[in-house]
Amino acid sequence: MRPGIARYDGNAEWYDETFSAFHHQNAQAWFRECLGPGGGAVCLDVACGTGRSGRILREMGYRAVGFDISADQLRFARPRLAAAVRADARRLPLPGASADVATGMYFHTDTEDFAAVVGEVARCLRPGGRFAYLGVHPCYVGPFVYRLDERQDQALTFKPGYGTGGSGTGGWTSRGSGDGSRIGGRVGFHHKTLASFLQAFGNAGLILRSVREFVAPDGGILPWDLALLTEKPRPAGRQIPRASR
Repeated sequence: MRPGIARYDGNAEWYDETFSAFHHQNAQAWFRECLGPGGGAVCLDVACGTGRSGRILREMGYRAVGFDISADQLRFARPRLAAAVRADARRLPLPGASADVATGMYFHTDTEDFAAVVGEVARCLRPGGRFAYLGVHPCYVGPFVYRLDERQDQALTFKPGYGTGGSGTGGWTSRGSGDGSRIGGRVGFHHKTLASFLQAFGNAGLILRSVREFVAPDGGILPWDLALLTEKPRPAGRQIPRASR
């Protein structure tokens, strides 16, 4: 496996000023509903970036331990999280079945092999452990759709590019994500189709428990974000032999 690239090195300050962990209150409410009170439990914050999710996780009672490949991002994350570790999310420095809860936000467009990351998260979860993920919607955010003027125009303009590449994982683009964030022009944007996005969780053996779509806080025609709660299955209980007749 090739070493990961710290695409956000040199962009951490811009990223931290431009984005927050949650774009709207509905996403916060969904995380609170899905994860529930932490009671001091450790939560793996995968690809934690600048640690902007630390506040809500702390308020929920979790001790958030963040992992990110960007040393630049971790400068901001360390004061906001219980701990922050530099690591490739495809190879987390944790033993298997060691965590009950993991979260991730907006990173599936930052890696080619999203399935490998989800598989690694699944490895680290205990049976019954939950992984809550929030990211841009694969169907409605990408270099194939222009979303800058949708509120005033009440219209969207699509162009070819969805699922380019045959495998459904698209490819890197520097044309921008189409949502006005300018992330694509700075660090690249790797599109996933809805099928390849969902299949990453299925391939990892995780069970889908909740799905939610969110529009932008100031409105929009189509959803901007997609959230999933998944769970690592528990081993099947041993069957008790029937009494012989």
